[in-house]
Amino acid sequence: MADALAVMLSFPPDNVAKLSPKDYDKEMGTYLKNLGKLQQAQWLKQIDKQNILELLNPSVNSIPYAATLVEQIKAMGKDKSRLDYLFDHTLIFFASFDPVQVRYLGEQWNQLLDWAMGKLRTAGIPDLSPIAGAMLRLDPTAGTFTTNHLKLLRACLYSGVPSQALPILDKNIYAFPTLPAKNVPEELLSEEHELSNGFITAKSSFTEKVQTEHVLEYHLLGAHIYIGQRNYTRARLFLEYLILTPSQQYAVSALQVEAYKKWVLVGLLAEGKAYPLPRTHDGPVMKSIRAIAKAYDALGDTFEKRDVRKFRAEMDVGAAIWHEDGNLRMVREAGDALLRYRVIDLQKTFAALPVSRVASHMEFTEDVTLQMLTDMIRGGSLNASITPGATSGEAVLRFHFTQSGPSSSMAQEDELEAQTKRIEDLVTFIRDADRRLQLTKEYVEHQKRAKRHGAGPDGDLADQMDLTWDAPVPGLDDGDEDIMAS
Repeated sequence: MADALAVMLSFPPDNVAKLSPKDYDKEMGTYLKNLGKLQQAQWLKQIDKQNILELLNPSVNSIPYAATLVEQIKAMGKDKSRLDYLFDHTLIFFASFDPVQVRYLGEQWNQLLDWAMGKLRTAGIPDLSPIAGAMLRLDPTAGTFTTNHLKLLRACLYSGVPSQALPILDKNIYAFPTLPAKNVPEELLSEEHELSNGFITAKSSFTEKVQTEHVLEYHLLGAHIYIGQRNYTRARLFLEYLILTPSQQYAVSALQVEAYKKWVLVGLLAEGKAYPLPRTHDGPVMKSIRAIAKAYDALGDTFEKRDVRKFRAEMDVGAAIWHEDGNLRMVREAGDALLRYRVIDLQKTFAALPVSRVASHMEFTEDVTLQMLTDMIRGGSLNASITPGATSGEAVLRFHFTQSGPSSSMAQEDELEAQTKRIEDLVTFIRDADRRLQLTKEYVEHQKRAKRHGAGPDGDLADQMDLTWDAPVPGLDDGDEDIMAS
Protein backbone atom coordinates (compact mmCIF):
# COMPACT_ATOMS: atom_id res chain seq x y z
CA MET A 1 0.00 0.00 0.00
CA ALA A 2 2.95 2.29 0.68
CA ASP A 3 3.99 1.72 -2.94
CA ALA A 4 0.57 2.98 -4.09
CA LEU A 5 0.98 6.11 -1.98
CA ALA A 6 4.42 6.64 -3.47
CA VAL A 7 2.89 6.52 -6.95
CA MET A 8 0.23 9.03 -5.93
CA LEU A 9 2.84 11.41 -4.51
CA SER A 10 5.21 11.11 -7.49
CA PHE A 11 3.66 14.15 -9.15
CA PRO A 12 4.31 17.03 -9.29
CA PRO A 13 8.11 16.71 -9.47
CA ASP A 14 10.32 19.10 -7.54
CA ASN A 15 11.23 21.02 -10.70
CA VAL A 16 7.63 21.44 -11.85
CA ALA A 17 7.96 25.24 -12.00
CA LYS A 18 10.76 24.92 -14.55
CA LEU A 19 8.95 22.49 -16.84
CA SER A 20 7.80 23.73 -20.23
CA PRO A 21 4.17 22.99 -21.17
CA LYS A 22 5.38 20.18 -23.43
CA ASP A 23 7.50 18.60 -20.69
CA TYR A 24 4.72 19.06 -18.12
CA ASP A 25 2.29 17.31 -20.46
CA LYS A 26 4.74 14.44 -20.98
CA GLU A 27 5.31 14.02 -17.23
CA MET A 28 1.55 14.11 -16.64
CA GLY A 29 0.94 11.43 -19.28
CA THR A 30 3.36 9.07 -17.57
CA TYR A 31 1.88 9.86 -14.16
CA LEU A 32 -1.69 9.17 -15.29
CA LYS A 33 -0.62 5.83 -16.77
CA ASN A 34 0.92 4.82 -13.45
CA LEU A 35 -2.20 5.85 -11.54
CA GLY A 36 -4.32 3.85 -13.96
CA LYS A 37 -2.45 0.69 -12.97
CA LEU A 38 -3.59 0.95 -9.34
CA GLN A 39 -6.35 -1.40 -8.24
CA GLN A 40 -9.62 -0.03 -6.86
CA ALA A 41 -8.87 -1.53 -3.44
CA GLN A 42 -5.70 0.53 -3.19
CA TRP A 43 -7.73 3.74 -3.20
CA LEU A 44 -9.80 2.49 -0.25
CA LYS A 45 -7.29 0.98 2.17
CA GLN A 46 -5.92 2.95 5.08
CA ILE A 47 -2.23 3.61 5.71
CA ASP A 48 -1.17 3.62 9.35
CA LYS A 49 -4.87 3.79 10.25
CA GLN A 50 -5.28 6.95 8.21
CA ASN A 51 -7.46 7.56 5.19
CA ILE A 52 -5.43 8.29 2.05
CA LEU A 53 -7.15 11.68 1.89
CA GLU A 54 -5.37 12.68 5.09
CA LEU A 55 -2.00 11.98 3.48
CA LEU A 56 -2.64 13.97 0.30
CA ASN A 57 -2.65 17.74 -0.17
CA PRO A 58 -5.63 18.72 -2.41
CA SER A 59 -3.80 21.80 -3.72
CA VAL A 60 -0.63 19.85 -4.60
CA ASN A 61 -1.89 16.31 -5.24
CA SER A 62 -5.16 17.31 -6.87
CA ILE A 63 -5.39 14.36 -9.24
CA PRO A 64 -5.00 11.50 -6.72
CA TYR A 65 -7.11 13.44 -4.20
CA ALA A 66 -10.01 13.68 -6.68
CA ALA A 67 -9.57 10.07 -7.80
CA THR A 68 -9.62 8.89 -4.16
CA LEU A 69 -12.81 10.83 -3.49
CA VAL A 70 -14.52 9.32 -6.53
CA GLU A 71 -13.50 5.74 -5.71
CA GLN A 72 -14.43 6.03 -2.04
CA ILE A 73 -17.81 7.60 -2.80
CA LYS A 74 -18.59 4.68 -5.09
CA ALA A 75 -17.62 2.18 -2.38
CA MET A 76 -19.39 3.81 0.58
CA GLY A 77 -22.92 2.95 -0.51
CA LYS A 78 -25.36 4.58 1.93
CA ASP A 79 -23.07 4.89 4.94
CA LYS A 80 -24.15 8.38 6.04
CA SER A 81 -21.25 9.14 8.36
CA ARG A 82 -18.68 8.11 5.77
CA LEU A 83 -20.46 10.05 3.02
CA ASP A 84 -20.55 13.15 5.21
CA TYR A 85 -16.82 12.75 5.76
CA LEU A 86 -16.23 12.51 2.00
CA PHE A 87 -18.55 15.45 1.37
CA ASP A 88 -16.52 17.66 3.71
CA HIS A 89 -13.33 16.68 1.91
CA THR A 90 -14.97 17.30 -1.46
CA LEU A 91 -15.71 20.87 -0.40
CA ILE A 92 -12.08 21.24 0.72
CA PHE A 93 -10.99 19.96 -2.68
CA PHE A 94 -13.27 22.42 -4.53
CA ALA A 95 -11.75 25.32 -2.62
CA SER A 96 -8.11 24.38 -3.13
CA PHE A 97 -7.48 22.14 -6.17
CA ASP A 98 -4.78 22.97 -8.71
CA PRO A 99 -6.69 24.19 -11.82
CA VAL A 100 -3.98 23.01 -14.24
CA GLN A 101 -3.83 19.47 -12.85
CA VAL A 102 -7.62 19.15 -12.89
CA ARG A 103 -7.66 19.90 -16.63
CA TYR A 104 -6.45 16.31 -17.06
CA LEU A 105 -9.22 14.92 -14.87
CA GLY A 106 -12.42 16.21 -16.45
CA GLU A 107 -14.54 13.11 -15.91
CA GLN A 108 -13.75 12.71 -12.20
CA TRP A 109 -14.07 16.46 -11.55
CA ASN A 110 -17.46 16.44 -13.24
CA GLN A 111 -18.58 13.41 -11.20
CA LEU A 112 -17.62 15.16 -7.96
CA LEU A 113 -19.47 18.31 -8.98
CA ASP A 114 -22.64 16.35 -9.78
CA TRP A 115 -22.41 14.37 -6.56
CA ALA A 116 -21.87 17.45 -4.41
CA MET A 117 -24.83 19.27 -5.99
CA GLY A 118 -27.03 16.24 -5.39
CA LYS A 119 -25.80 15.97 -1.80
CA LEU A 120 -26.57 19.64 -1.11
CA ARG A 121 -30.01 19.28 -2.63
CA THR A 122 -30.86 16.08 -0.71
CA ALA A 123 -29.65 17.56 2.57
CA GLY A 124 -31.63 20.74 1.97
CA ILE A 125 -28.51 22.89 2.42
CA PRO A 126 -29.22 26.26 0.75
CA ASP A 127 -25.58 27.05 0.05
CA LEU A 128 -24.35 26.37 -3.47
CA SER A 129 -21.42 28.79 -3.30
CA PRO A 130 -18.87 25.90 -3.17
CA ILE A 131 -20.15 24.72 -6.57
CA ALA A 132 -19.92 28.15 -8.16
CA GLY A 133 -16.51 28.61 -6.54
CA ALA A 134 -15.24 25.34 -7.99
CA MET A 135 -16.45 26.27 -11.47
CA LEU A 136 -14.73 29.64 -11.25
CA ARG A 137 -11.54 28.08 -9.90
CA LEU A 138 -11.36 25.84 -12.96
CA ASP A 139 -12.42 28.61 -15.36
CA PRO A 140 -12.27 32.14 -13.86
CA THR A 141 -14.08 33.53 -16.90
CA ALA A 142 -16.89 30.93 -16.78
CA GLY A 143 -17.10 31.86 -20.45
CA THR A 144 -17.11 28.40 -22.03
CA PHE A 145 -20.64 27.07 -21.66
CA THR A 146 -21.06 23.66 -20.06
CA THR A 147 -24.07 21.73 -18.85
CA ASN A 148 -22.83 22.49 -15.33
CA HIS A 149 -23.81 26.13 -15.91
CA LEU A 150 -27.40 25.00 -16.37
CA LYS A 151 -27.29 22.49 -13.51
CA LEU A 152 -26.14 25.20 -11.12
CA LEU A 153 -29.00 27.51 -12.11
CA ARG A 154 -31.52 24.71 -11.67
CA ALA A 155 -30.09 23.84 -8.26
CA CYS A 156 -30.12 27.48 -7.09
CA LEU A 157 -33.73 27.94 -8.16
CA TYR A 158 -34.77 24.62 -6.60
CA SER A 159 -33.11 25.57 -3.30
CA GLY A 160 -34.66 29.05 -3.33
CA VAL A 161 -31.29 30.86 -3.51
CA PRO A 162 -31.19 32.25 -7.07
CA SER A 163 -28.72 34.98 -6.11
CA GLN A 164 -26.04 32.32 -5.56
CA ALA A 165 -25.99 31.71 -9.31
CA LEU A 166 -24.95 35.32 -10.01
CA PRO A 167 -21.16 34.70 -9.84
CA ILE A 168 -21.62 32.44 -12.88
CA LEU A 169 -24.51 34.30 -14.52
CA ASP A 170 -22.67 37.62 -14.45
CA LYS A 171 -19.94 36.14 -16.65
CA ASN A 172 -20.59 36.35 -20.38
CA ILE A 173 -20.61 33.17 -22.45
CA TYR A 174 -18.17 33.48 -25.36
CA ALA A 175 -17.60 29.88 -26.47
CA PHE A 176 -19.00 26.36 -26.53
CA PRO A 177 -17.07 23.09 -26.20
CA THR A 178 -16.00 21.91 -29.65
CA LEU A 179 -13.83 19.20 -31.12
CA PRO A 180 -10.30 20.22 -32.11
CA ALA A 181 -9.83 21.03 -35.79
CA LYS A 182 -8.63 18.10 -37.91
CA ASN A 183 -5.01 18.03 -39.04
CA VAL A 184 -4.18 20.71 -36.48
CA PRO A 185 -2.04 19.85 -33.43
CA GLU A 186 -4.12 19.92 -30.26
CA GLU A 187 -3.35 22.57 -27.69
CA LEU A 188 -1.57 21.30 -24.60
CA LEU A 189 -3.73 21.32 -21.50
CA SER A 190 -0.88 22.72 -19.45
CA GLU A 191 -0.44 25.77 -21.67
CA GLU A 192 -1.40 29.20 -20.40
CA HIS A 193 -4.70 29.53 -22.21
CA GLU A 194 -6.06 33.02 -22.69
CA LEU A 195 -9.57 31.60 -22.82
CA SER A 196 -10.96 28.42 -21.31
CA ASN A 197 -12.25 26.87 -24.55
CA GLY A 198 -8.66 25.78 -25.09
CA PHE A 199 -9.04 23.10 -22.41
CA ILE A 200 -12.83 22.76 -21.99
CA THR A 201 -13.64 20.91 -25.18
CA ALA A 202 -16.05 18.24 -26.39
CA LYS A 203 -13.36 15.66 -25.52
CA SER A 204 -12.40 16.96 -22.07
CA SER A 205 -15.40 15.43 -20.21
CA PHE A 206 -15.99 18.66 -18.28
CA THR A 207 -19.47 18.72 -19.71
CA GLU A 208 -22.12 16.50 -21.18
CA LYS A 209 -22.93 17.10 -24.83
CA VAL A 210 -24.28 20.63 -25.13
CA GLN A 211 -27.61 20.82 -26.95
CA THR A 212 -29.43 23.93 -28.20
CA GLU A 213 -32.14 23.45 -25.59
CA HIS A 214 -29.51 23.61 -22.82
CA VAL A 215 -28.38 27.03 -23.99
CA LEU A 216 -31.96 28.30 -24.38
CA GLU A 217 -32.97 27.08 -20.92
CA TYR A 218 -29.86 28.57 -19.34
CA HIS A 219 -30.59 32.02 -20.69
CA LEU A 220 -34.29 31.81 -19.87
CA LEU A 221 -33.62 30.78 -16.27
CA GLY A 222 -30.93 33.45 -16.09
CA ALA A 223 -33.44 36.05 -17.27
CA HIS A 224 -35.85 34.86 -14.55
CA ILE A 225 -33.18 35.41 -11.91
CA TYR A 226 -32.26 38.87 -13.19
CA ILE A 227 -35.93 39.87 -13.32
CA GLY A 228 -36.25 38.80 -9.69
CA GLN A 229 -33.18 40.90 -8.89
CA ARG A 230 -34.71 43.87 -10.77
CA ASN A 231 -31.64 43.88 -13.01
CA TYR A 232 -33.64 44.61 -16.14
CA THR A 233 -30.61 45.51 -18.27
CA ARG A 234 -29.10 42.07 -17.83
CA ALA A 235 -32.51 40.37 -18.12
CA ARG A 236 -33.04 42.13 -21.44
CA LEU A 237 -29.70 40.84 -22.72
CA PHE A 238 -30.49 37.23 -21.80
CA LEU A 239 -33.95 37.44 -23.38
CA GLU A 240 -32.41 38.89 -26.52
CA TYR A 241 -30.06 35.90 -26.75
CA LEU A 242 -33.12 33.66 -26.79
CA ILE A 243 -35.06 35.70 -29.32
CA LEU A 244 -32.09 35.82 -31.71
CA THR A 245 -31.24 32.11 -31.48
CA PRO A 246 -30.83 30.81 -35.07
CA SER A 247 -33.20 28.08 -36.21
CA GLN A 248 -33.59 25.86 -39.23
CA GLN A 249 -36.47 26.48 -41.62
CA TYR A 250 -37.79 29.33 -39.44
CA ALA A 251 -38.73 26.92 -36.64
CA VAL A 252 -39.84 28.62 -33.41
CA SER A 253 -39.01 27.26 -29.97
CA ALA A 254 -41.51 27.47 -27.11
CA LEU A 255 -38.69 28.94 -25.03
CA GLN A 256 -38.30 31.76 -27.58
CA VAL A 257 -41.99 32.53 -27.32
CA GLU A 258 -41.77 32.62 -23.54
CA ALA A 259 -38.73 34.89 -23.79
CA TYR A 260 -40.58 37.32 -26.05
CA LYS A 261 -43.51 37.54 -23.64
CA LYS A 262 -41.14 38.46 -20.84
CA TRP A 263 -39.28 40.81 -23.20
CA VAL A 264 -42.47 42.86 -23.58
CA LEU A 265 -43.20 42.93 -19.85
CA VAL A 266 -39.64 43.76 -18.83
CA GLY A 267 -39.68 46.70 -21.24
CA LEU A 268 -42.87 48.02 -19.65
CA LEU A 269 -41.36 47.77 -16.17
CA ALA A 270 -37.95 49.19 -17.05
CA GLU A 271 -38.74 51.89 -19.59
CA GLY A 272 -42.50 52.33 -19.65
CA LYS A 273 -42.75 50.86 -23.14
CA ALA A 274 -42.05 47.57 -24.89
CA TYR A 275 -38.45 47.18 -25.98
CA PRO A 276 -37.93 47.61 -29.74
CA LEU A 277 -37.18 44.40 -31.57
CA PRO A 278 -33.47 43.58 -31.93
CA ARG A 279 -32.23 44.84 -35.29
CA THR A 280 -30.76 41.47 -36.22
CA HIS A 281 -33.91 39.44 -35.60
CA ASP A 282 -35.11 36.90 -38.15
CA GLY A 283 -38.24 38.40 -39.73
CA PRO A 284 -40.27 35.21 -40.37
CA VAL A 285 -39.34 33.77 -36.96
CA MET A 286 -40.31 36.98 -35.17
CA LYS A 287 -43.59 37.11 -37.08
CA SER A 288 -44.43 33.60 -35.83
CA ILE A 289 -43.45 34.47 -32.26
CA ARG A 290 -45.58 37.62 -32.20
CA ALA A 291 -48.54 35.77 -33.69
CA ILE A 292 -48.50 33.49 -30.63
CA ALA A 293 -47.91 36.37 -28.19
CA LYS A 294 -50.60 38.75 -29.48
CA ALA A 295 -52.10 39.24 -26.02
CA TYR A 296 -48.80 40.61 -24.72
CA ASP A 297 -48.37 43.00 -27.64
CA ALA A 298 -51.92 44.27 -27.05
CA LEU A 299 -51.15 44.74 -23.36
CA GLY A 300 -47.98 46.64 -24.27
CA ASP A 301 -49.85 48.94 -26.67
CA THR A 302 -52.39 49.80 -23.98
CA PHE A 303 -49.60 50.47 -21.49
CA GLU A 304 -47.84 52.86 -23.85
CA LYS A 305 -51.09 54.78 -24.34
CA ARG A 306 -51.27 55.09 -20.51
CA ASP A 307 -54.88 53.89 -20.54
CA VAL A 308 -55.26 52.62 -16.97
CA ARG A 309 -58.89 51.47 -17.27
CA LYS A 310 -58.32 49.50 -20.45
CA PHE A 311 -55.10 48.01 -19.08
CA ARG A 312 -56.87 46.77 -15.97
CA ALA A 313 -59.67 45.34 -18.06
CA GLU A 314 -57.18 43.46 -20.23
CA MET A 315 -55.41 42.25 -17.09
CA ASP A 316 -58.65 40.75 -15.80
CA VAL A 317 -59.80 39.29 -19.13
CA GLY A 318 -56.42 37.66 -19.80
CA ALA A 319 -55.83 36.51 -16.20
CA ALA A 320 -55.92 32.85 -17.25
CA ILE A 321 -53.30 33.50 -19.95
CA TRP A 322 -50.92 35.35 -17.63
CA HIS A 323 -51.35 32.67 -14.94
CA GLU A 324 -50.75 29.77 -17.33
CA ASP A 325 -47.62 31.47 -18.67
CA GLY A 326 -46.32 32.13 -15.16
CA ASN A 327 -46.38 35.88 -15.81
CA LEU A 328 -49.34 36.96 -13.65
CA ARG A 329 -47.13 38.62 -11.05
CA MET A 330 -45.20 40.54 -13.70
CA VAL A 331 -48.43 41.74 -15.33
CA ARG A 332 -49.67 42.99 -11.97
CA GLU A 333 -46.35 44.78 -11.43
CA ALA A 334 -46.78 46.33 -14.86
CA GLY A 335 -50.19 47.60 -13.72
CA ASP A 336 -48.54 49.32 -10.75
CA ALA A 337 -45.77 50.64 -13.00
CA LEU A 338 -48.37 52.17 -15.32
CA LEU A 339 -49.57 54.45 -12.51
CA ARG A 340 -45.98 55.43 -11.80
CA TYR A 341 -45.26 56.27 -15.42
CA ARG A 342 -48.43 58.35 -15.68
CA VAL A 343 -47.12 60.52 -12.86
CA ILE A 344 -43.62 60.63 -14.34
CA ASP A 345 -45.09 61.77 -17.66
CA LEU A 346 -46.46 64.87 -15.90
CA GLN A 347 -42.86 65.90 -15.25
CA LYS A 348 -42.46 66.53 -18.98
CA THR A 349 -45.01 69.35 -18.74
CA PHE A 350 -45.04 70.56 -15.13
CA ALA A 351 -42.42 71.47 -12.57
CA ALA A 352 -45.04 71.44 -9.80
CA LEU A 353 -48.79 71.04 -9.52
CA PRO A 354 -51.42 70.51 -6.83
CA VAL A 355 -52.28 66.98 -5.80
CA SER A 356 -55.86 67.74 -6.81
CA ARG A 357 -54.67 68.10 -10.43
CA VAL A 358 -52.74 64.87 -10.19
CA ALA A 359 -55.82 63.12 -8.76
CA SER A 360 -57.92 64.41 -11.64
CA HIS A 361 -55.37 63.13 -14.13
CA MET A 362 -55.10 59.75 -12.41
CA GLU A 363 -58.88 59.49 -11.85
CA PHE A 364 -58.36 58.73 -8.14
CA THR A 365 -59.54 60.50 -5.02
CA GLU A 366 -57.23 63.14 -3.59
CA ASP A 367 -56.50 61.13 -0.43
CA VAL A 368 -55.64 58.00 -2.40
CA THR A 369 -53.49 60.03 -4.81
CA LEU A 370 -51.57 61.72 -2.00
CA GLN A 371 -50.85 58.36 -0.36
CA MET A 372 -49.77 56.84 -3.68
CA LEU A 373 -47.40 59.75 -4.40
CA THR A 374 -45.94 59.51 -0.90
CA ASP A 375 -45.28 55.78 -1.34
CA MET A 376 -43.65 56.35 -4.73
CA ILE A 377 -41.31 59.02 -3.32
CA ARG A 378 -40.38 56.87 -0.32
CA GLY A 379 -39.77 53.88 -2.57
CA GLY A 380 -37.40 55.91 -4.76
CA SER A 381 -39.44 55.49 -7.95
CA LEU A 382 -40.36 59.20 -8.11
CA ASN A 383 -37.80 61.99 -7.72
CA ALA A 384 -40.06 64.59 -6.17
CA SER A 385 -41.29 66.08 -2.89
CA ILE A 386 -44.68 67.10 -1.51
CA THR A 387 -45.39 70.44 0.15
CA PRO A 388 -48.21 69.89 2.68
CA GLY A 389 -51.45 71.81 2.32
CA ALA A 390 -54.59 72.34 4.39
CA THR A 391 -56.17 69.38 2.59
CA SER A 392 -54.86 66.52 0.52
CA GLY A 393 -55.87 68.28 -2.67
CA GLU A 394 -54.06 71.50 -1.75
CA ALA A 395 -50.72 69.75 -1.19
CA VAL A 396 -48.25 70.47 -3.98
CA LEU A 397 -46.17 67.88 -5.83
CA ARG A 398 -42.78 69.31 -6.88
CA PHE A 399 -40.63 67.38 -9.33
CA HIS A 400 -36.86 67.35 -8.81
CA PHE A 401 -34.55 67.37 -11.77
CA THR A 402 -31.33 65.38 -11.45
CA GLN A 403 -28.28 67.60 -11.62
CA SER A 404 -24.77 66.51 -12.41
CA GLY A 405 -22.38 66.59 -9.49
CA PRO A 406 -19.49 64.74 -7.93
CA SER A 407 -21.51 61.61 -7.30
CA SER A 408 -22.93 61.46 -10.82
CA SER A 409 -19.45 62.10 -12.26
CA MET A 410 -18.09 59.17 -10.24
CA ALA A 411 -20.93 57.00 -11.48
CA GLN A 412 -20.12 57.97 -15.07
CA GLU A 413 -16.45 57.16 -14.53
CA ASP A 414 -17.37 53.75 -13.08
CA GLU A 415 -19.66 53.05 -16.02
CA LEU A 416 -16.97 54.15 -18.49
CA GLU A 417 -14.43 51.89 -16.81
CA ALA A 418 -16.85 48.96 -16.87
CA GLN A 419 -17.65 49.60 -20.52
CA THR A 420 -13.93 49.72 -21.36
CA LYS A 421 -13.43 46.37 -19.61
CA ARG A 422 -16.33 44.84 -21.57
CA ILE A 423 -14.83 46.06 -24.85
CA GLU A 424 -11.39 44.69 -23.95
CA ASP A 425 -12.96 41.31 -23.12
CA LEU A 426 -14.93 41.36 -26.36
CA VAL A 427 -11.77 42.03 -28.37
CA THR A 428 -10.12 39.04 -26.68
CA PHE A 429 -13.10 36.81 -27.45
CA ILE A 430 -13.21 37.92 -31.10
CA ARG A 431 -9.47 37.41 -31.53
CA ASP A 432 -9.74 33.87 -30.18
CA ALA A 433 -12.81 33.05 -32.29
CA ASP A 434 -11.08 34.42 -35.40
CA ARG A 435 -7.98 32.32 -34.71
CA ARG A 436 -10.03 29.16 -34.29
CA LEU A 437 -12.06 29.92 -37.41
CA GLN A 438 -8.88 30.11 -39.46
CA LEU A 439 -7.96 26.57 -38.35
CA THR A 440 -11.12 25.01 -39.77
CA LYS A 441 -11.21 23.15 -43.06
CA GLU A 442 -14.15 25.23 -44.26
CA TYR A 443 -12.22 28.47 -43.79
CA VAL A 444 -9.19 27.16 -45.69
CA GLU A 445 -11.36 26.03 -48.61
CA HIS A 446 -13.16 29.36 -48.61
CA GLN A 447 -9.86 31.25 -48.79
CA LYS A 448 -8.75 29.10 -51.72
CA ARG A 449 -11.96 29.89 -53.61
CA ALA A 450 -11.68 33.56 -52.76
CA LYS A 451 -8.14 33.80 -54.13
CA ARG A 452 -9.11 31.92 -57.30
CA HIS A 453 -11.88 34.43 -57.98
CA GLY A 454 -9.79 37.43 -56.92
CA ALA A 455 -12.39 38.54 -54.36
CA GLY A 456 -10.82 41.69 -52.99
CA PRO A 457 -7.28 42.09 -51.61
CA ASP A 458 -6.10 38.75 -50.24
CA GLY A 459 -9.66 37.47 -50.43
CA ASP A 460 -10.77 39.68 -47.55
CA LEU A 461 -14.12 38.48 -46.20
CA ALA A 462 -15.23 42.07 -45.67
CA ASP A 463 -15.16 42.64 -49.44
CA GLN A 464 -17.55 39.74 -49.96
CA MET A 465 -20.26 40.92 -47.58
CA ASP A 466 -23.79 41.21 -48.87
CA LEU A 467 -24.48 44.92 -48.53
CA THR A 468 -28.00 44.79 -49.95
CA TRP A 469 -30.77 46.05 -47.73
CA ASP A 470 -33.70 43.80 -46.93
CA ALA A 471 -37.01 45.56 -46.57
CA PRO A 472 -38.75 44.93 -43.24
CA VAL A 473 -41.38 42.25 -43.07
CA PRO A 474 -44.85 43.83 -43.36
CA GLY A 475 -46.70 43.98 -40.09
CA LEU A 476 -43.58 44.03 -37.95
CA ASP A 477 -42.55 47.19 -36.10
CA ASP A 478 -38.76 47.04 -35.85
CA GLY A 479 -38.52 50.30 -33.95
CA ASP A 480 -35.76 52.85 -34.28
CA GLU A 481 -33.94 52.34 -31.02
CA ASP A 482 -30.63 50.53 -31.03
CA ILE A 483 -30.33 48.02 -28.22
CA MET A 484 -26.69 49.00 -27.70
CA ALA A 485 -27.78 52.52 -26.82
CA SER A 486 -29.36 51.42 -23.56
